[in-house]
Amino acid sequence: MVPNHTPSSEALSRRKILISSAVIGAIGLAGCSSEASSDSPDCTTTALEHGDGDVLQQANAMISDESVVLLISLQESGDALPIESILLKNSEDDLLHEIPTTDAREYRITIGSPPHHGRLTLLAKNDQRDEIDSMEIEYQCVDE
Repeated sequence: MVPNHTPSSEALSRRKILISSAVIGAIGLAGCSSEASSDSPDCTTTALEHGDGDVLQQANAMISDESVVLLISLQESGDALPIESILLKNSEDDLLHEIPTTDAREYRITIGSPPHHGRLTLLAKNDQRDEIDSMEIEYQCVDE
């Protein structure tokens, strides 16, 4: 007699855990891969392009204290980052901000008041002013 091969509840639980892990992993990568997006109730941010470096991990627009703030996340590693500053440029290639970096892995900078939208380029520069990473994002923030 052939034993009954119906999936056990243990196998189903493992399957659910694996699927959940895959979904959570994909969500976590949303800001660092091209054509990924991140949504909040007030803002939508889409990564349009990412350079070859791995220093700039994510950039998301959000509303904080009635201002539109850009949250920039850098790579998480134990090593010191080879980055001196982050340049923030608009779609016309005008320099909007230069953010000097320290040991911090996240930086916040106010970019406007809601409603606010646009396209920004982030450039990570080393101490010789060489570009070591880049990211282009598009964001849309509404006033709620």
